[in-house]
Amino acid sequence: MKLTVHEQNQATLDTGEDPCLFQAPRGLKESGYSRGKDLYQHPRKDLPPLYYLHRWSLQPGEREEITLISPIMAGRFLEARGLVCQDIGDQRASAILRSWGYGMLEEF
Repeated sequence: MKLTVHEQNQATLDTGEDPCLFQAPRGLKESGYSRGKDLYQHPRKDLPPLYYLHRWSLQPGEREEITLISPIMAGRFLEARGLVCQDIGDQRASAILRSWGYGMLEEF
C-alpha cells in the first residue's frame, strides 16, 4: 500500500519498500489473526525517519489504512509487544522496570 505525505518534503510511504519493524501475525479469515497492525519506518535523507502503522484486514469490504505516528508512539507500540528498541521513542519506563528486575519472562 502507498500513501504520499505532504510534510517538509513529499514522502511516499510504501509498505512494499519501507522496512517493517513489526509485522502482526496473519491467519485465515476465520481465525483471530484476520486483522492487525504493522509498524514501518520510512527513512529520509538528512531528516529523522517517519514511523507509520499499516492497519490491514483479511475481511472482505474492510479497507486498509496508513497512519503516521510519532517516534515515541512507535517505541510504545513495540514496547507493548515486548520489544525494546533504544533508537525509537522514550524507553525510560521500560528501562526503569528492567532495572528493578521486571521483564518479559515474569509475564508468562
